[in-house]
Amino acid sequence: MIKDAYDRDSVGRYVEAIRPLLGSDALADSVTRAAAQLSGDGDARSKINAALPSIDAAEGSSGGAEGGDVPYLSREPAVSLVQSAVEDAWHQRGVAEQAPGTPGILAWLRAHWVKFGQILAGLRHPGNFTPDDPDWVVKIAEAMLGHLAMGNAPFNPKPAEHAISDSARLVIVGDWGTGLPRAQAVAKLMAAEIAEALGQGREVHVIHLGDVYYSGLPSEVKRHVLAYWPVTAEQARAGVTSWSLNGNHDMYSGGFGYYQNLLGDPRFAAQHSADGAATSFFRLTSPSWDFVGLDTSWDTDVLSKGASAVLQDPQAEFVATVAKASDRKLFLLSHHQLDSAYDKEDIGPVLTAKLGPVLETGRVTAWWWGHEHRVMGLNPVHKVQFLRCVGHGGVPVLQTHAPDAPIPAPGAWEPRGFLNISGEHWALFGFAVMDLDGDQIQVRYRDEKGATVKTETIE
Repeated sequence: MIKDAYDRDSVGRYVEAIRPLLGSDALADSVTRAAAQLSGDGDARSKINAALPSIDAAEGSSGGAEGGDVPYLSREPAVSLVQSAVEDAWHQRGVAEQAPGTPGILAWLRAHWVKFGQILAGLRHPGNFTPDDPDWVVKIAEAMLGHLAMGNAPFNPKPAEHAISDSARLVIVGDWGTGLPRAQAVAKLMAAEIAEALGQGREVHVIHLGDVYYSGLPSEVKRHVLAYWPVTAEQARAGVTSWSLNGNHDMYSGGFGYYQNLLGDPRFAAQHSADGAATSFFRLTSPSWDFVGLDTSWDTDVLSKGASAVLQDPQAEFVATVAKASDRKLFLLSHHQLDSAYDKEDIGPVLTAKLGPVLETGRVTAWWWGHEHRVMGLNPVHKVQFLRCVGHGGVPVLQTHAPDAPIPAPGAWEPRGFLNISGEHWALFGFAVMDLDGDQIQVRYRDEKGATVKTETIE
């Protein structure tokens, strides 16, 4: 991540610099093509202008409102695409990444190295490369508008289905797609868990609960996910499978990076329907368990913020069919949450409306999700006993809760470890490991330091 793209004030300046240029000859064709994808009345410029709210009005992601060095991740697709465009433009000029929440001297060195890179870029290509440079801003705007003009990738209504053993290991991480050094550290720990399981003769399956930042562009998928994904090509050929759910940030660029680039990687070959097409929902079946991964992000609206879950048909019907087909225990996975202790405004009506009939039978044993950038357990609701948020894979947020502070309902437990960086407490990244043992699952939650912060048995 590069500060010019994740600093809230900087992003706001870019948005306001783009706005008056929407009526320029330089952007006329781009504005027309992008506006054709947007619903509603009005001329093309007005539609794009409305799709690009000011930063004060634009909603940020979970935990992203603390300010300071906490990266701003917009939930407005057009604003998020501006962030992607700024970062891509700097990468094209050889500017290095900056890591939010980097300790002391490393932060100073990285900041000055990036600044040096920006100076070199300016010498090679005259211009000041700021929101005050019209040519630079036109380049950013063209990229943003170009992605809007593509619309959304089509939804595949057919699931992927894959048989696994009752002794398999599942390694699960959520909201990991930042590519930051701390996220890379998480990947290395995940890789060690994969290697250990293979050494024990276990099957291994690795699942990402979704979100590649800022907007799921192909370049971001390559740079933030595929470059550090903990499964090697050799392991994939030996049977280690990889899976990824669709997150709201993945859809901000239409989902093309997700469907074509992420799921197009050979390591994700299993996540294709029977006709060979990439698909965003799946079922992993062991003799004792059905794990169903749901796409709660795909939407027809290219400007959907994705703050709350949606559920494109026929996924609810598929869950109901799986629930009726056997007495295997049912474990749901999604990007969005069923319930929340902290982000209650993100709880919409869709999941309970569409999945309510299955939930009320008590057939769903567990449901895990990401979306919120934390790890915690929730008390049972809707007759689901094991509700867990595992969205702390790679997004830097401050740890704002004291270890002994009460956990809001329906929260049950919450590890509150942190890194102390220049006097600020940054919440620890992490992931989860599930070892299947017949009709039980032994779970370990690990943080980025390698510590096991909690264990439990799901049965």
